[in-house]
Amino acid sequence: MPHASQENPAPAQARPSRRGLLRGFWLLLWAGLVAAAGLALGAALRLIGAGSSAGAAGPVAFDPQKLPLPGQVLAQGGVALLRDQAGLFALGLTCPHLGCRPEWSPGQGRFLCPCHGSAFAYDGALLKGPAQQGLGQLALERDARGWLLADPQRPAPAGARLKAGEA
Repeated sequence: MPHASQENPAPAQARPSRRGLLRGFWLLLWAGLVAAAGLALGAALRLIGAGSSAGAAGPVAFDPQKLPLPGQVLAQGGVALLRDQAGLFALGLTCPHLGCRPEWSPGQGRFLCPCHGSAFAYDGALLKGPAQQGLGQLALERDARGWLLADPQRPAPAGARLKAGEA
């Protein structure tokens, strides 16, 4: 018998079993469900955190030596203190859509809600939804020390101002 070199044929690639395919499918399904649950939980926590306003349960005090000039915004504890030509006023920084906290954007000259994009004018008026109404104006008064107090629990009528002589 002549000695011919015999090459080992390449092993045939094993086809995955039906059980292996099902196991992979279930693994992918579970991974997808866990990822979706994680995203949903993250979104819920973001809404809860953005809407929380620690320190806004009672009146928020503003130092009379650090009052805003016309067109400026001084935000503190879920309340914004503002000044226009008529005087000082306070807005509650809680978006009426889902309770997130809008932030003042000096470049755009408006309050912007980070959750769903509502926009509010300097005086709190609604510029763009999905919110259906503007930011609420809050009662503003002086305490015995001369500090300005804005109470998130006490709404004020739109247009109410603390005059310069009173401030």
